[in-house]
Amino acid sequence: MPDYNPILNNPYEQPEWHYATNPQGELDYSRPVKGRRVFRPEVQTIPVRQGPQGELMGFNEVAATEHGNHVVNLLRREVGVWRQAKYPQTTRITRELLYFWFLNPGRDSTQSLFFAQREAIETAIWLNEVAEKSNVGQHILRQLEEARKVSASPENNLPRIAFKMATGSGKTVVMGALIAYHYFNRAEYRNDVRFADNFLLIAPGITIRDRLGVLRVDTRLGVDAEDYYHVRYLVPETWRKEMPELNKRLVITNYHAFEPKTLQGNKRSPMDGKFQADGTKQEAVEDHSQVIGRLLGSFRPGSRLLVINDEAHHCYLPREDDQKAEGEDAAEENRRASVWFNGLVRVAQRFKVRSIYDPPTFPA
Repeated sequence: MPDYNPILNNPYEQPEWHYATNPQGELDYSRPVKGRRVFRPEVQTIPVRQGPQGELMGFNEVAATEHGNHVVNLLRREVGVWRQAKYPQTTRITRELLYFWFLNPGRDSTQSLFFAQREAIETAIWLNEVAEKSNVGQHILRQLEEARKVSASPENNLPRIAFKMATGSGKTVVMGALIAYHYFNRAEYRNDVRFADNFLLIAPGITIRDRLGVLRVDTRLGVDAEDYYHVRYLVPETWRKEMPELNKRLVITNYHAFEPKTLQGNKRSPMDGKFQADGTKQEAVEDHSQVIGRLLGSFRPGSRLLVINDEAHHCYLPREDDQKAEGEDAAEENRRASVWFNGLVRVAQRFKVRSIYDPPTFPA
């Protein structure tokens, strides 16, 4: 097999080429095809050795016919048109940020964002500010609302929006940009319900939680600051003086914080330590209200909250058949997912949660 370079596109620009693909999702590195690959939900493209594998079909033509109106393809198209028009129908703050990130001739080339980052940021903003202003946008919003119905119980149908991003494509930068977008718009348009008052970031473990510390504002000045708003050039220098207030509005934790803790001292029940009918000792633990109070007690109940789940594919509502999954590993994974998911449900019951952003990472 000849040695082909699998890289066809500039990572900072919208993809212009893709490799020929057959209906089984097999790639032929010897056949570049003009245009971006059309999203097709049931096919995961995989590379294979060139050889007798049947006639490669016009994958994009078939996908465009069958899935052209899939929400992903509609979003790409509508956001692309909006991008070409240079972001109309947005607030002044939003336009200034978008121009600063993507249309700034003075931006150092080393600080350019990948197209994957750009499209994720643009899509979240378009959905938040622009979609409701057009028939196509309203259609997309209805599709997203329908896709969120994972349960017959309305409280479980959370307003989640997922961004699939390959390993190394920089989802933490996307998180930082979306926080800055909400934070500065809220400061300028305090009563605009589209923008969050506070922010909750949730990670699957302590290590990732600590890595997200770059999204706290480093109050040191100039080159000493190590937060992503400065290092990744996400906030104009003249705006940085308004940033320290963000730390009061930001909680970064791991999903384990949703698990009730054992109560100590005068919070313990008089029955704590008594033997129950099954012979076990009763233990006083937090109720759900106390868990949320411990985690988000500094936020006013009923305030607007933006939630961002890191590695969000670990957060889901297990189906009934999932609960019966064989093996300890599967059962434990479902238990963890349930803790995380149900924690979000209770957060949404106490605060106004317009969006939950899920930037899961998938292997490139």
